[in-house]
Amino acid sequence: PTEHLQDAEIEEPMTSVYEDSSFQSINESIESSAVHKEATVEVALEQIEKEEQSRIPTMYPIGQLHGTYILAQNENGLYMIDQHAAQERIKYEYFRDKVGEVSQELQDMLVPITVQYSTDESIKLKENIELLQEVGIFLEDFGHNAFIIRSHPQWFPQGDEQEIVESIIDQLLQMKKVDIKKLREEAAILMSCKASIKANHHLRQDEIAALLEQLRYSSDPFTCPHGRPIIVHYSTREIEKMFKRIM
Repeated sequence: PTEHLQDAEIEEPMTSVYEDSSFQSINESIESSAVHKEATVEVALEQIEKEEQSRIPTMYPIGQLHGTYILAQNENGLYMIDQHAAQERIKYEYFRDKVGEVSQELQDMLVPITVQYSTDESIKLKENIELLQEVGIFLEDFGHNAFIIRSHPQWFPQGDEQEIVESIIDQLLQMKKVDIKKLREEAAILMSCKASIKANHHLRQDEIAALLEQLRYSSDPFTCPHGRPIIVHYSTREIEKMFKRIM
């Protein structure tokens, strides 16, 4: 009897350890499932919020017309998108924000830009040299009404630096009263135009899809910074009427 009692006393804690391990495993499984469901809900809510922020529905690319217009469709019909105007809108909003920032991230130029103006123009530039810095133009006096630019913000469109610098300076010189807000606006429009894809440029399917998705979340996906239309939409009903499928 004493031996049986000792065996029972030994077996009891072993059973308890097994049960504790099972319960722990079940609890971990429940917690893991709860975390997964919570993450799934968060992703769904983020997607809903993202959809609410877009001003146009999802458009599924079909292809290109003459390497200039993107053709896309959805349940609402057919869309023709001017690819240059679309990217210009996206780039404009990017540069508009960048021009408004005070950034110290400058890139030195391998070959500095030198520009020369009349005496009156040089005086006006010197008076507004700090305003020009606010739009990314860092002029240094180079003597005899000349100026030199040795660096520019890293976000400047590559390859068009000199044209952009000269165009922004010309915008300032044409202003009777210098308006920094208008100068920033003109600088952003100019940069977006230079940095955007042009007509007769063929895009891959993934590039088209990415462009359409970015356009959906721009503040104004309907017109480019110059006011030209970006999207032309034909509803399914309009197309059916064209082909006299309906009256």
